[in-house]
Amino acid sequence: MVYDQMKQQKTVLGRSFATVDPTYEVNGMPKKWLYVIDEAIKRIENDEVELGLTALQKVQEHGRELPEVMMYLAEVWYRLGHLEEASSLLSEILQKNPGMEPSLRRECQMLLAEIALDSADFETAQHLLYECKESGVESIQLDLLLADLYALQDLDEVAVKYLEQARQKEPDNQDILAALGNLHFRIGNDEEALRLLEQAGEESLEMLLSKGRSLAQNGHFEQAYQVFRQALVLDQSAEVLYGCSLMAFHIGRLEDAVELVNRLLALDEEYVAAYPLAADIYLSLGKTEKAIEALQQYVELSGFDLDHIKRLVALLTQAGRYEEAKDYQHLLNQWDDQSNEE
Repeated sequence: MVYDQMKQQKTVLGRSFATVDPTYEVNGMPKKWLYVIDEAIKRIENDEVELGLTALQKVQEHGRELPEVMMYLAEVWYRLGHLEEASSLLSEILQKNPGMEPSLRRECQMLLAEIALDSADFETAQHLLYECKESGVESIQLDLLLADLYALQDLDEVAVKYLEQARQKEPDNQDILAALGNLHFRIGNDEEALRLLEQAGEESLEMLLSKGRSLAQNGHFEQAYQVFRQALVLDQSAEVLYGCSLMAFHIGRLEDAVELVNRLLALDEEYVAAYPLAADIYLSLGKTEKAIEALQQYVELSGFDLDHIKRLVALLTQAGRYEEAKDYQHLLNQWDDQSNEE
């Protein structure tokens, strides 16, 4: 399996399968099965989803006695997001083939554990992974899955232990270095975290964003601002612009902050979190009318946010715009009435 960081908001190292390679051969798997599976995937990728899924179901129906074929098919189901189908098929493989080759059995168990992690079934995942571990499996895949198991349960120090084991096997793997860096930030080892993230490669946008967020969470706003500025060179997205603007505001670079937040809103006027930030910046610059406008747009987009409606009422009252203040106060009262009824 190939590991990457596509799911890093959820795991230490996101897990995904490589695309099916038509030249790939599984020991004992007749080439015709591989060809049919590959053609089915091509159909799905070409938006002929129903045809492709039907072909995969036919493979499952007629190839059940071939564990290698079923294992390969389970990986495809998993990659397509059909977790229940993949899990059911893997459980059937294990049940029907007690004497199957140990390496295939372990692969099957680890994929089942991966599905369990995606479903937050930590007890099942732990049982499967420790069974592999106790059977003598020594693989980077197992280390990473165990790291995910513990990180998802906020047991970061245990997760670090397994990531360190993975790093010993692949010392220059940037994804592992980055994941280790993020975990060290989470447990407060900032210096080690920065060292690892730098070693992972600062030219990577994802590394820069991880580093910037971690620095900001630990109150290192000046450093975080510089990191987000580096990220901005690589990517002009709303996310990066927001991070830059927020950090600029925190360190008092108000002109930079307002320029960045305006660029963000020009790029994506529905980026809701940008409006309260813009209001904060404008108020710090003494531009009350601009702050009011930003909050009005925020309330219009986000619905009922009591804190910001109260803030808007106060600013409108302060500006002498009493009728508008009454309108928003009425909105606030309606929301309070509904809350009391519930």
